[in-house]
Amino acid sequence: MTVVPAELVSEGRRRPVALIPGNARDRYAELLRALEEAYPVRFVGSSAGDVESAAAVIVFPGGRRPDRPRVPTLILAGSGSDARRASFPVELSRCAGLHRALHAQRLEERDHRRPARVTVEPGSQVLAVTEGTPIWVRDDSGGVRCEIASAVPSELREGEFLRDLLTAGRFWSLLPLVHFLEGMSAPSSVRSTPHRACFVIDDPNPRLTTYGYLSFSRLAAEAREHRYHVAIAAIPLDLLVGGRRAVSVFRESPSELSLVVHGNDHVYRELERSRGLVEAERVIRSAATRVSRFEERAGVRVERVMCPPHGRCNAVTLRALSRHGFLALAAAHPFPWDGFSGHRRWRLGGWLPAQLTAGCLPVIPRLPLTSDMDDLVFRAMLGLPLIIYGHHTDFEDGPEPFREVAARVAALGDVEWMPLAAITRGNVVRREQDGMATVTLYARDVRIPRPTAPLVRIEIPRAFEPDIPMHLDVNGSRHDVGFESDGSACVRLPNMSAPDHLRLRIVAPTGAPTAGVRDWRPRLWPIVRGALTEARDRSRPMVDRVRSK
Repeated sequence: MTVVPAELVSEGRRRPVALIPGNARDRYAELLRALEEAYPVRFVGSSAGDVESAAAVIVFPGGRRPDRPRVPTLILAGSGSDARRASFPVELSRCAGLHRALHAQRLEERDHRRPARVTVEPGSQVLAVTEGTPIWVRDDSGGVRCEIASAVPSELREGEFLRDLLTAGRFWSLLPLVHFLEGMSAPSSVRSTPHRACFVIDDPNPRLTTYGYLSFSRLAAEAREHRYHVAIAAIPLDLLVGGRRAVSVFRESPSELSLVVHGNDHVYRELERSRGLVEAERVIRSAATRVSRFEERAGVRVERVMCPPHGRCNAVTLRALSRHGFLALAAAHPFPWDGFSGHRRWRLGGWLPAQLTAGCLPVIPRLPLTSDMDDLVFRAMLGLPLIIYGHHTDFEDGPEPFREVAARVAALGDVEWMPLAAITRGNVVRREQDGMATVTLYARDVRIPRPTAPLVRIEIPRAFEPDIPMHLDVNGSRHDVGFESDGSACVRLPNMSAPDHLRLRIVAPTGAPTAGVRDWRPRLWPIVRGALTEARDRSRPMVDRVRSK
Protein backbone atom coordinates (compact mmCIF):
# COMPACT_ATOMS: atom_id res chain seq x y z
CA MET A 1 0.00 0.00 0.00
CA THR A 2 1.56 3.30 -1.08
CA VAL A 3 0.64 6.14 1.24
CA VAL A 4 0.59 9.87 0.61
CA PRO A 5 2.89 11.91 2.88
CA ALA A 6 1.05 14.00 5.42
CA GLU A 7 2.30 17.37 4.23
CA LEU A 8 0.20 16.77 1.10
CA VAL A 9 -2.97 16.09 3.09
CA SER A 10 -4.99 19.01 4.46
CA GLU A 11 -5.75 19.05 8.19
CA GLY A 12 -9.46 18.76 7.48
CA ARG A 13 -8.97 15.42 5.73
CA ARG A 14 -6.87 13.80 8.47
CA ARG A 15 -8.69 11.18 10.48
CA PRO A 16 -8.36 11.67 14.26
CA VAL A 17 -6.93 8.68 16.14
CA ALA A 18 -7.27 8.66 19.94
CA LEU A 19 -4.30 7.38 21.97
CA ILE A 20 -4.76 5.64 25.32
CA PRO A 21 -3.18 6.47 27.73
CA GLY A 22 -2.80 10.16 26.92
CA ASN A 23 0.88 10.26 27.93
CA ALA A 24 1.70 8.00 24.96
CA ARG A 25 1.86 11.18 22.88
CA ASP A 26 4.89 12.29 24.90
CA ARG A 27 6.44 8.86 25.35
CA TYR A 28 6.42 8.19 21.61
CA ALA A 29 6.60 11.77 20.31
CA GLU A 30 9.05 11.17 17.44
CA LEU A 31 7.44 7.88 16.38
CA LEU A 32 3.98 9.47 16.25
CA ARG A 33 5.24 12.52 14.39
CA ALA A 34 6.76 10.25 11.73
CA LEU A 35 3.53 8.24 11.47
CA GLU A 36 1.51 11.44 11.06
CA GLU A 37 3.85 12.34 8.23
CA ALA A 38 3.38 8.93 6.64
CA TYR A 39 -0.41 8.59 6.99
CA PRO A 40 -3.42 10.92 6.73
CA VAL A 41 -4.14 10.73 10.46
CA ARG A 42 -3.98 13.09 13.43
CA PHE A 43 -3.18 11.65 16.83
CA VAL A 44 -5.24 13.08 19.70
CA GLY A 45 -5.42 12.39 23.43
CA SER A 46 -7.51 10.08 25.57
CA SER A 47 -10.14 12.44 26.96
CA ALA A 48 -13.78 11.46 26.65
CA GLY A 49 -14.24 14.02 23.90
CA ASP A 50 -11.18 12.80 21.98
CA VAL A 51 -12.28 9.18 22.13
CA GLU A 52 -15.88 10.04 21.25
CA SER A 53 -14.94 11.96 18.10
CA ALA A 54 -12.08 9.68 16.99
CA ALA A 55 -12.16 7.63 13.79
CA ALA A 56 -10.03 4.98 15.50
CA VAL A 57 -8.44 4.18 18.87
CA ILE A 58 -4.97 2.84 19.67
CA VAL A 59 -4.34 1.51 23.18
CA PHE A 60 -0.66 1.43 24.13
CA PRO A 61 0.78 -0.88 26.82
CA GLY A 62 -0.56 0.21 30.20
CA GLY A 63 -3.70 1.84 28.79
CA ARG A 64 -7.24 0.80 29.63
CA ARG A 65 -9.10 -0.97 26.87
CA PRO A 66 -12.51 0.34 25.78
CA ASP A 67 -15.32 -1.89 27.02
CA ARG A 68 -17.23 -1.84 23.74
CA PRO A 69 -15.20 -0.42 20.83
CA ARG A 70 -17.42 1.57 18.47
CA VAL A 71 -14.61 2.42 16.00
CA PRO A 72 -11.64 0.37 14.73
CA THR A 73 -9.36 -0.30 17.70
CA LEU A 74 -5.80 -1.59 18.06
CA ILE A 75 -4.69 -2.85 21.46
CA LEU A 76 -0.93 -3.18 21.91
CA ALA A 77 -0.91 -5.56 24.85
CA GLY A 78 2.80 -5.48 25.61
CA SER A 79 5.12 -8.47 25.71
CA GLY A 80 5.96 -11.21 28.15
CA SER A 81 7.61 -10.81 31.52
CA ASP A 82 11.13 -11.32 30.15
CA ALA A 83 12.49 -7.85 29.30
CA ARG A 84 15.47 -9.17 27.35
CA ARG A 85 15.64 -8.78 23.58
CA ALA A 86 15.17 -12.09 21.83
CA SER A 87 14.93 -13.76 18.45
CA PHE A 88 11.72 -15.51 17.47
CA PRO A 89 9.82 -16.41 14.30
CA VAL A 90 6.63 -14.58 13.35
CA GLU A 91 4.34 -16.71 11.20
CA LEU A 92 1.57 -14.77 9.45
CA SER A 93 -1.75 -16.30 8.48
CA ARG A 94 -3.66 -16.10 5.21
CA CYS A 95 -6.43 -14.07 6.84
CA ALA A 96 -8.22 -11.81 4.37
CA GLY A 97 -7.69 -8.90 6.77
CA LEU A 98 -3.92 -9.07 6.31
CA HIS A 99 -2.09 -7.21 3.57
CA ARG A 100 -1.55 -9.64 0.68
CA ALA A 101 2.25 -9.36 0.96
CA LEU A 102 2.09 -10.75 4.50
CA HIS A 103 0.11 -13.88 3.64
CA ALA A 104 1.77 -17.08 4.92
CA GLN A 105 5.10 -15.33 5.48
CA ARG A 106 7.53 -16.61 8.10
CA LEU A 107 9.70 -13.72 9.29
CA GLU A 108 12.50 -13.72 11.84
CA GLU A 109 12.46 -11.01 14.54
CA ARG A 110 15.80 -10.41 16.28
CA ASP A 111 15.31 -7.25 18.37
CA HIS A 112 12.14 -7.41 20.49
CA ARG A 113 11.00 -8.90 23.76
CA ARG A 114 9.46 -12.33 23.35
CA PRO A 115 5.70 -11.79 22.89
CA ALA A 116 3.13 -13.07 25.36
CA ARG A 117 0.17 -15.21 24.36
CA VAL A 118 -2.89 -13.30 23.15
CA THR A 119 -6.27 -14.77 24.08
CA VAL A 120 -8.27 -15.96 21.08
CA GLU A 121 -11.97 -15.33 21.68
CA PRO A 122 -14.65 -17.34 19.83
CA GLY A 123 -15.02 -15.95 16.31
CA SER A 124 -11.63 -14.20 16.33
CA GLN A 125 -9.07 -14.62 13.55
CA VAL A 126 -5.43 -15.33 14.32
CA LEU A 127 -3.21 -13.03 12.27
CA ALA A 128 0.19 -14.17 13.58
CA VAL A 129 1.75 -16.77 15.86
CA THR A 130 5.22 -17.51 17.18
CA GLU A 131 6.02 -21.17 17.62
CA GLY A 132 2.31 -21.94 17.75
CA THR A 133 1.46 -19.19 20.27
CA PRO A 134 -1.05 -16.55 19.04
CA ILE A 135 0.47 -13.06 19.27
CA TRP A 136 -1.82 -11.04 16.97
CA VAL A 137 -5.57 -11.56 16.60
CA ARG A 138 -8.52 -9.77 15.03
CA ASP A 139 -12.14 -9.72 16.15
CA ASP A 140 -14.83 -8.22 13.90
CA SER A 141 -17.78 -9.09 16.11
CA GLY A 142 -20.37 -6.35 16.23
CA GLY A 143 -19.19 -5.02 12.88
CA VAL A 144 -16.20 -3.15 14.43
CA ARG A 145 -12.61 -4.19 13.83
CA CYS A 146 -10.60 -4.79 16.97
CA GLU A 147 -7.04 -6.10 16.87
CA ILE A 148 -4.84 -7.20 19.77
CA ALA A 149 -1.09 -7.65 19.34
CA SER A 150 1.59 -8.57 21.88
CA ALA A 151 3.95 -5.85 20.74
CA VAL A 152 5.77 -2.98 22.44
CA PRO A 153 6.37 0.11 20.23
CA SER A 154 9.86 1.61 20.10
CA GLU A 155 10.50 5.34 20.13
CA LEU A 156 12.60 6.63 17.24
CA ARG A 157 16.15 7.42 18.25
CA GLU A 158 18.57 9.98 16.90
CA GLY A 159 19.91 8.85 13.54
CA GLU A 160 16.98 6.53 12.79
CA PHE A 161 14.44 6.52 9.99
CA LEU A 162 10.95 5.13 10.52
CA ARG A 163 11.93 2.39 8.10
CA ASP A 164 14.58 1.20 10.58
CA LEU A 165 11.71 -0.10 12.72
CA LEU A 166 10.13 -2.04 9.83
CA THR A 167 12.93 -3.98 8.25
CA ALA A 168 14.28 -7.52 8.13
CA GLY A 169 15.09 -8.68 11.67
CA ARG A 170 13.52 -5.65 13.37
CA PHE A 171 9.84 -5.20 12.64
CA TRP A 172 7.55 -6.59 15.33
CA SER A 173 7.40 -3.39 17.42
CA LEU A 174 5.88 -1.49 14.47
CA LEU A 175 4.19 -4.01 12.15
CA PRO A 176 0.76 -4.26 13.88
CA LEU A 177 0.60 -0.47 14.30
CA VAL A 178 1.52 0.30 10.69
CA HIS A 179 -0.79 -2.39 9.35
CA PHE A 180 -3.66 -0.86 11.36
CA LEU A 181 -2.97 2.64 10.01
CA GLU A 182 -2.65 1.36 6.46
CA GLY A 183 -6.05 -0.27 6.82
CA MET A 184 -7.49 3.16 7.66
CA SER A 185 -5.81 4.81 4.67
CA ALA A 186 -6.39 2.16 2.00
CA PRO A 187 -9.63 3.47 0.43
CA SER A 188 -8.23 6.95 -0.25
CA SER A 189 -5.51 6.18 -2.78
CA VAL A 190 -4.74 4.07 -5.82
CA ARG A 191 -1.37 2.41 -5.66
CA SER A 192 0.74 0.90 -8.37
CA THR A 193 -0.29 -2.70 -8.83
CA PRO A 194 1.00 -5.29 -9.42
CA HIS A 195 4.34 -5.09 -7.61
CA ARG A 196 7.10 -3.82 -9.89
CA ALA A 197 10.37 -5.78 -9.81
CA CYS A 198 13.78 -5.90 -11.46
CA PHE A 199 17.16 -7.54 -10.93
CA VAL A 200 20.27 -5.41 -11.49
CA ILE A 201 23.77 -6.73 -12.10
CA ASP A 202 26.49 -4.14 -11.59
CA ASP A 203 29.71 -3.87 -13.63
CA PRO A 204 29.50 -6.30 -16.63
CA ASN A 205 31.06 -5.03 -19.83
CA PRO A 206 28.70 -5.87 -22.75
CA ARG A 207 31.55 -5.76 -25.26
CA LEU A 208 31.65 -9.58 -25.43
CA THR A 209 28.90 -12.16 -25.05
CA THR A 210 30.19 -13.28 -21.65
CA TYR A 211 31.54 -11.56 -18.57
CA GLY A 212 33.00 -13.63 -15.76
CA TYR A 213 30.35 -16.13 -14.70
CA LEU A 214 27.75 -14.45 -16.91
CA SER A 215 26.66 -15.40 -20.40
CA PHE A 216 24.26 -12.76 -21.68
CA SER A 217 22.46 -15.19 -23.99
CA ARG A 218 22.04 -17.78 -21.23
CA LEU A 219 20.92 -15.04 -18.85
CA ALA A 220 18.27 -13.93 -21.34
CA ALA A 221 17.04 -17.51 -21.72
CA GLU A 222 16.99 -17.99 -17.94
CA ALA A 223 15.05 -14.75 -17.42
CA ARG A 224 12.61 -15.73 -20.16
CA GLU A 225 12.00 -19.17 -18.63
CA HIS A 226 11.51 -17.89 -15.08
CA ARG A 227 9.79 -14.66 -16.12
CA TYR A 228 12.01 -12.00 -14.61
CA HIS A 229 13.92 -9.01 -15.94
CA VAL A 230 17.59 -8.13 -15.48
CA ALA A 231 19.12 -4.68 -15.96
CA ILE A 232 22.85 -4.70 -16.66
CA ALA A 233 24.46 -1.65 -15.07
CA ALA A 234 27.24 -0.89 -17.55
CA ILE A 235 30.15 1.49 -17.03
CA PRO A 236 30.11 4.24 -19.70
CA LEU A 237 33.88 3.90 -20.13
CA ASP A 238 33.32 0.31 -21.26
CA LEU A 239 30.73 1.43 -23.80
CA LEU A 240 33.33 3.25 -25.89
CA VAL A 241 34.03 -0.08 -27.60
CA GLY A 242 30.97 -2.20 -28.35
CA GLY A 243 30.63 -5.77 -29.55
CA ARG A 244 28.05 -6.66 -32.20
CA ARG A 245 27.27 -10.16 -30.92
CA ALA A 246 26.75 -9.05 -27.32
CA VAL A 247 24.67 -6.06 -28.36
CA SER A 248 22.45 -8.30 -30.48
CA VAL A 249 21.45 -10.26 -27.37
CA PHE A 250 20.11 -7.08 -25.76
CA ARG A 251 18.43 -6.00 -28.96
CA GLU A 252 16.65 -9.35 -29.33
CA SER A 253 15.64 -9.72 -25.65
CA PRO A 254 14.12 -6.39 -24.50
CA SER A 255 11.61 -8.11 -22.21
CA GLU A 256 14.41 -9.93 -20.37
CA LEU A 257 17.46 -7.65 -20.55
CA SER A 258 18.08 -3.91 -20.48
CA LEU A 259 21.00 -1.56 -19.91
CA VAL A 260 21.38 1.22 -17.34
CA VAL A 261 24.29 3.46 -16.32
CA HIS A 262 26.89 2.57 -13.70
CA GLY A 263 29.01 5.63 -12.89
CA ASN A 264 31.36 6.93 -15.56
CA ASP A 265 34.92 5.62 -15.13
CA HIS A 266 34.10 3.49 -12.04
CA VAL A 267 36.93 4.90 -9.98
CA TYR A 268 36.48 4.92 -6.22
CA ARG A 269 33.26 6.73 -5.22
CA GLU A 270 33.51 8.95 -8.27
CA LEU A 271 29.94 10.26 -7.88
CA GLU A 272 30.48 11.20 -4.24
CA ARG A 273 33.88 12.88 -4.49
CA SER A 274 32.89 15.76 -6.79
CA ARG A 275 33.91 18.98 -5.06
CA GLY A 276 31.62 21.33 -6.91
CA LEU A 277 28.96 21.63 -9.60
CA VAL A 278 31.53 22.20 -12.38
CA GLU A 279 33.33 18.94 -11.64
CA ALA A 280 30.07 17.05 -11.15
CA GLU A 281 28.76 18.40 -14.47
CA ARG A 282 31.94 17.24 -16.19
CA VAL A 283 31.60 13.69 -14.85
CA ILE A 284 27.90 13.34 -15.73
CA ARG A 285 28.33 15.05 -19.12
CA SER A 286 31.09 12.54 -19.88
CA ALA A 287 28.85 9.60 -18.90
CA ALA A 288 25.90 10.92 -20.89
CA THR A 289 28.03 11.55 -23.98
CA ARG A 290 29.61 8.09 -23.91
CA VAL A 291 26.19 6.47 -23.51
CA SER A 292 24.72 8.46 -26.41
CA ARG A 293 27.62 7.50 -28.70
CA PHE A 294 27.11 3.85 -27.81
CA GLU A 295 23.38 4.04 -28.54
CA GLU A 296 24.03 5.58 -31.96
CA ARG A 297 26.48 2.83 -32.89
CA ALA A 298 24.75 -0.15 -31.33
CA GLY A 299 21.10 0.71 -31.82
CA VAL A 300 20.34 -0.30 -28.24
CA ARG A 301 18.79 1.99 -25.63
CA VAL A 302 20.61 2.62 -22.36
CA GLU A 303 18.02 3.77 -19.83
CA ARG A 304 18.93 6.99 -18.01
CA VAL A 305 18.85 5.49 -14.55
CA MET A 306 22.10 5.78 -12.61
CA CYS A 307 23.34 2.99 -10.35
CA PRO A 308 26.22 4.69 -8.51
CA PRO A 309 29.44 2.71 -8.02
CA HIS A 310 29.84 1.67 -4.38
CA GLY A 311 26.30 2.95 -3.78
CA ARG A 312 27.33 6.55 -3.16
CA CYS A 313 26.44 9.85 -4.81
CA ASN A 314 26.49 13.34 -3.27
CA ALA A 315 23.87 16.06 -3.58
CA VAL A 316 25.92 18.10 -6.07
CA THR A 317 26.14 15.16 -8.47
CA LEU A 318 22.42 14.46 -8.03
CA ARG A 319 21.75 17.99 -9.30
CA ALA A 320 24.00 17.34 -12.28
CA LEU A 321 22.14 14.10 -13.05
CA SER A 322 18.87 16.04 -12.96
CA ARG A 323 20.19 18.69 -15.34
CA HIS A 324 21.33 16.01 -17.79
CA GLY A 325 17.93 14.35 -17.97
CA PHE A 326 18.45 11.25 -15.84
CA LEU A 327 15.19 9.73 -14.62
CA ALA A 328 16.42 8.45 -11.26
CA LEU A 329 19.25 7.09 -9.19
CA ALA A 330 18.94 3.55 -7.78
CA ALA A 331 20.70 3.10 -4.44
CA ALA A 332 20.42 1.21 -1.17
CA HIS A 333 20.24 4.44 0.87
CA PRO A 334 17.66 7.24 0.40
CA PHE A 335 20.34 9.89 0.98
CA PRO A 336 23.29 8.13 -0.65
CA TRP A 337 26.25 10.04 0.75
CA ASP A 338 28.34 9.68 3.88
CA GLY A 339 27.67 11.94 6.81
CA PHE A 340 23.93 12.43 6.30
CA SER A 341 22.54 13.54 9.66
CA GLY A 342 19.07 14.88 8.89
CA HIS A 343 17.10 11.88 10.12
CA ARG A 344 14.94 13.98 12.45
CA ARG A 345 13.71 16.10 9.51
CA TRP A 346 13.49 13.19 7.08
CA ARG A 347 12.04 10.32 9.11
CA LEU A 348 10.41 8.84 5.97
CA GLY A 349 13.73 8.18 4.26
CA GLY A 350 13.37 4.75 2.66
CA TRP A 351 9.63 4.58 3.43
CA LEU A 352 8.29 5.97 0.15
CA PRO A 353 8.45 4.69 -3.46
CA ALA A 354 11.31 7.14 -4.01
CA GLN A 355 13.04 9.93 -2.13
CA LEU A 356 13.18 13.18 -4.11
CA THR A 357 16.62 14.68 -3.60
CA ALA A 358 18.62 17.59 -4.98
CA GLY A 359 17.30 18.69 -8.35
CA CYS A 360 14.11 16.67 -7.66
CA LEU A 361 15.96 13.56 -8.78
CA PRO A 362 14.22 10.47 -7.34
CA VAL A 363 16.35 7.96 -5.46
CA ILE A 364 14.63 4.59 -5.87
CA PRO A 365 15.53 1.91 -3.30
CA ARG A 366 17.38 -1.26 -4.18
CA LEU A 367 18.41 -4.24 -2.05
CA PRO A 368 21.64 -6.27 -2.21
CA LEU A 369 21.15 -9.91 -3.17
CA THR A 370 23.21 -10.83 -0.11
CA SER A 371 20.70 -9.15 2.25
CA ASP A 372 17.92 -10.80 4.24
CA MET A 373 15.12 -11.20 1.70
CA ASP A 374 12.52 -10.83 4.47
CA ASP A 375 12.81 -7.13 3.68
CA LEU A 376 11.03 -7.70 0.37
CA VAL A 377 7.85 -8.33 2.38
CA PHE A 378 7.93 -4.87 3.97
CA ARG A 379 8.87 -3.19 0.71
CA ALA A 380 5.89 -4.81 -0.98
CA MET A 381 3.61 -3.85 1.90
CA LEU A 382 4.69 -0.19 1.61
CA GLY A 383 4.38 -0.16 -2.19
CA LEU A 384 8.10 0.21 -2.83
CA PRO A 385 9.61 -1.15 -6.04
CA LEU A 386 11.34 -4.51 -5.59
CA ILE A 387 14.83 -3.97 -7.00
CA ILE A 388 17.49 -6.54 -6.11
CA TYR A 389 21.08 -6.10 -7.23
CA GLY A 390 24.16 -8.29 -7.39
CA HIS A 391 27.28 -9.00 -9.41
CA HIS A 392 28.50 -11.61 -11.87
CA THR A 393 30.02 -13.58 -8.96
CA ASP A 394 26.49 -14.33 -7.74
CA PHE A 395 26.25 -16.69 -10.75
CA GLU A 396 29.34 -18.65 -9.71
CA ASP A 397 27.20 -21.66 -8.77
CA GLY A 398 24.50 -21.00 -11.33
CA PRO A 399 21.30 -18.92 -11.41
CA GLU A 400 19.66 -20.57 -8.39
CA PRO A 401 19.97 -17.47 -6.12
CA PHE A 402 18.03 -15.43 -8.68
CA ARG A 403 15.39 -18.13 -9.07
CA GLU A 404 14.90 -18.27 -5.29
CA VAL A 405 14.44 -14.51 -5.04
CA ALA A 406 12.07 -14.49 -8.01
CA ALA A 407 10.00 -17.15 -6.26
CA ARG A 408 10.01 -15.10 -3.04
CA VAL A 409 8.77 -12.07 -4.97
CA ALA A 410 6.03 -14.13 -6.64
CA ALA A 411 4.76 -15.14 -3.18
CA LEU A 412 4.04 -11.48 -2.37
CA GLY A 413 1.16 -11.24 -4.85
CA ASP A 414 0.84 -10.13 -8.46
CA VAL A 415 4.18 -8.97 -9.82
CA GLU A 416 5.39 -7.50 -13.08
CA TRP A 417 9.09 -7.63 -13.91
CA MET A 418 10.24 -4.64 -15.95
CA PRO A 419 13.24 -2.37 -16.71
CA LEU A 420 14.32 0.23 -14.14
CA ALA A 421 13.08 3.09 -16.32
CA ALA A 422 9.58 1.57 -16.39
CA ILE A 423 9.69 1.15 -12.62
CA THR A 424 10.56 4.77 -11.99
CA ARG A 425 7.90 5.95 -14.44
CA GLY A 426 5.36 3.99 -12.42
CA ASN A 427 6.16 5.75 -9.15
CA VAL A 428 2.94 7.72 -8.86
CA VAL A 429 -0.01 7.69 -6.44
CA ARG A 430 -3.50 8.70 -7.60
CA ARG A 431 -6.69 9.37 -5.72
CA GLU A 432 -10.01 11.15 -6.40
CA GLN A 433 -12.18 12.84 -3.79
CA ASP A 434 -14.76 15.65 -3.77
CA GLY A 435 -14.36 16.42 -7.47
CA MET A 436 -10.57 16.68 -7.26
CA ALA A 437 -8.11 14.20 -8.71
CA THR A 438 -4.77 14.26 -6.90
CA VAL A 439 -1.62 12.88 -8.50
CA THR A 440 1.49 12.58 -6.32
CA LEU A 441 4.73 12.28 -8.29
CA TYR A 442 7.66 10.18 -7.11
CA ALA A 443 9.05 10.25 -10.64
CA ARG A 444 10.23 12.85 -13.13
CA ASP A 445 8.32 11.48 -16.11
CA VAL A 446 5.00 9.61 -15.90
CA ARG A 447 2.07 8.86 -18.17
CA ILE A 448 -1.28 7.96 -16.58
CA PRO A 449 -4.90 7.62 -17.73
CA ARG A 450 -6.74 10.93 -17.51
CA PRO A 451 -8.80 11.18 -14.29
CA THR A 452 -12.55 11.75 -14.42
CA ALA A 453 -12.65 14.61 -11.89
CA PRO A 454 -13.01 18.16 -13.27
CA LEU A 455 -9.94 19.42 -11.38
CA VAL A 456 -6.44 17.94 -11.11
CA ARG A 457 -3.99 18.66 -8.32
CA ILE A 458 -0.44 17.57 -9.13
CA GLU A 459 1.74 17.20 -6.05
CA ILE A 460 5.49 16.98 -5.70
CA PRO A 461 6.34 15.55 -2.26
CA ARG A 462 9.12 16.93 -0.10
CA ALA A 463 12.40 17.16 -1.99
CA PHE A 464 15.80 17.49 -0.35
CA GLU A 465 17.24 20.90 -1.31
CA PRO A 466 15.12 21.57 -4.43
CA ASP A 467 17.24 24.63 -5.16
CA ILE A 468 17.23 24.42 -8.96
CA PRO A 469 14.38 26.25 -10.74
CA MET A 470 11.89 23.66 -11.98
CA HIS A 471 8.80 23.61 -14.11
CA LEU A 472 6.11 21.02 -14.58
CA ASP A 473 5.28 19.95 -18.12
CA VAL A 474 1.68 18.71 -18.50
CA ASN A 475 1.03 17.30 -21.98
CA GLY A 476 3.47 19.82 -23.41
CA SER A 477 2.15 22.82 -21.45
CA ARG A 478 4.65 24.46 -19.10
CA HIS A 479 3.75 25.40 -15.51
CA ASP A 480 6.25 27.04 -13.18
CA VAL A 481 6.75 25.31 -9.83
CA GLY A 482 7.18 27.21 -6.59
CA PHE A 483 8.44 25.09 -3.72
CA GLU A 484 7.19 25.54 -0.17
CA SER A 485 9.59 25.92 2.74
CA ASP A 486 9.40 22.17 3.44
CA GLY A 487 10.44 21.29 -0.13
CA SER A 488 6.99 20.27 -1.44
CA ALA A 489 5.01 21.85 -4.28
CA CYS A 490 1.70 21.52 -6.07
CA VAL A 491 0.00 22.75 -9.24
CA ARG A 492 -3.81 22.85 -9.73
CA LEU A 493 -5.26 22.61 -13.23
CA PRO A 494 -8.66 22.20 -14.88
CA ASN A 495 -9.02 18.71 -16.33
CA MET A 496 -9.42 18.88 -20.10
CA SER A 497 -11.22 16.14 -22.02
CA ALA A 498 -8.42 15.33 -24.46
CA PRO A 499 -6.13 13.52 -24.85
CA ASP A 500 -7.10 10.44 -22.84
CA HIS A 501 -3.89 10.47 -20.81
CA LEU A 502 -1.72 12.81 -18.76
CA ARG A 503 2.00 13.05 -19.47
CA LEU A 504 3.63 14.72 -16.47
CA ARG A 505 7.28 15.71 -16.39
CA ILE A 506 9.35 17.52 -13.76
CA VAL A 507 11.84 19.45 -15.88
CA ALA A 508 15.08 20.97 -14.66
CA PRO A 509 16.96 23.59 -16.71
CA THR A 510 19.78 22.06 -18.71
CA GLY A 511 22.14 24.92 -19.39
CA ALA A 512 24.94 22.38 -19.79
CA PRO A 513 27.70 23.12 -22.32
CA THR A 514 27.67 21.19 -25.57
CA ALA A 515 29.69 18.01 -25.18
CA GLY A 516 33.01 17.80 -26.99
CA VAL A 517 35.71 15.20 -27.50
CA ARG A 518 37.29 16.02 -24.14
CA ASP A 519 34.04 15.08 -22.41
CA TRP A 520 34.14 11.43 -23.47
CA ARG A 521 37.83 10.77 -24.23
CA PRO A 522 39.13 8.40 -21.51
CA ARG A 523 42.00 9.13 -19.16
CA LEU A 524 44.88 6.68 -18.66
CA TRP A 525 44.29 5.58 -15.05
CA PRO A 526 40.62 4.60 -15.49
CA ILE A 527 41.59 2.60 -18.61
CA VAL A 528 44.35 0.74 -16.72
CA ARG A 529 42.16 0.13 -13.69
CA GLY A 530 39.24 -1.02 -15.81
CA ALA A 531 41.42 -3.39 -17.86
CA LEU A 532 42.89 -4.98 -14.73
CA THR A 533 39.46 -5.37 -13.12
CA GLU A 534 37.92 -6.84 -16.26
CA ALA A 535 40.84 -9.27 -16.72
CA ARG A 536 40.39 -10.44 -13.14
CA ASP A 537 36.62 -10.91 -13.55
CA ARG A 538 36.84 -12.68 -16.90
CA SER A 539 39.58 -15.05 -15.71
CA ARG A 540 37.80 -16.21 -12.55
CA PRO A 541 35.81 -19.07 -14.13
CA MET A 542 38.97 -20.40 -15.80
CA VAL A 543 40.95 -20.16 -12.54
CA ASP A 544 38.16 -22.04 -10.75
CA ARG A 545 38.25 -24.82 -13.33
CA VAL A 546 42.03 -25.17 -13.00
CA ARG A 547 41.82 -25.30 -9.21
CA SER A 548 39.09 -27.93 -9.29
CA LYS A 549 41.24 -30.38 -11.28
